[in-house]
Amino acid sequence: MKKYFTIYFLLLLSHSIFAQDMMITDKSSILPEPLPAPRLEVTYIANSGFLFTSGSNRVLIDAIYLDGEVWEAPSKKILKSMVAGNPPFKNITHLLVSHYHEDHFDATLTAKFLVNNPKTYLITNKQTDSVMRRVLKMDPQFKRPEQSKIIETPMFGMETYESGSLRIKCMAQRHMGKEDYNVMSMGFLIDFSGKKVLHIGDADFTEENFKDFGLAVENIDIAFIHYWFLLDCEGRRIIDEYIKPKKIVVTHIPYDELRRDYKRMREYYPDIEVFLNHMDKKVY
Repeated sequence: MKKYFTIYFLLLLSHSIFAQDMMITDKSSILPEPLPAPRLEVTYIANSGFLFTSGSNRVLIDAIYLDGEVWEAPSKKILKSMVAGNPPFKNITHLLVSHYHEDHFDATLTAKFLVNNPKTYLITNKQTDSVMRRVLKMDPQFKRPEQSKIIETPMFGMETYESGSLRIKCMAQRHMGKEDYNVMSMGFLIDFSGKKVLHIGDADFTEENFKDFGLAVENIDIAFIHYWFLLDCEGRRIIDEYIKPKKIVVTHIPYDELRRDYKRMREYYPDIEVFLNHMDKKVY
């Protein structure tokens, strides 16, 4: 009897050990959960100008200009800090410029900024760079070191820039309006290690500007889209069919018209966001 009891005990023990081994094996075969998307801090500068901060990447876009005419422009105090690279604009890693219009870009200020911030990398298109080079020729003080990526793709083409954990798809799009038909406005899809931000500059809401970039499958977290897109039925179709962002931030707002049109925009996109004050910050 004792012999049978010993055999039974050994069988039970081996079964228990086998079960534990299976549990360990099962645990080891479980795939690790994906890491959460990184923290993104967005600071509003003016008009279409923003500062994106995520980890060590600090990306300034369409923010260095002096006169926006009817559009908001950075204050002199903010401009002085940006150009000098003083806090909160210290250690800017990348400066993105969608196009050369004066409510997005000033060549002289940008040249000064690059001189004062030699570790910042400029990304823009050939049209904007040609305006920059005229300033550089006029004043040797602004001779720019090799700190730029000039996008040379033709209209509706795309180039990709990568640096460490940062990946930027640079899309050549046509500016809105007949008078600016030949102006190339760069759209930027910025991937901060999984947190994806789209900034479309002043791109027109046409199929040819968006249909070939595959944005709808990029799982875009935030799209910075100018005011007219949201008020036009074709613009809304482009957003819904070709962009499909999780969240929309409105840019290029004529603030005297905002009160009238904000309610209308929210009828189509209830969770849109608007930055009302310079240097306002939000974390996503």
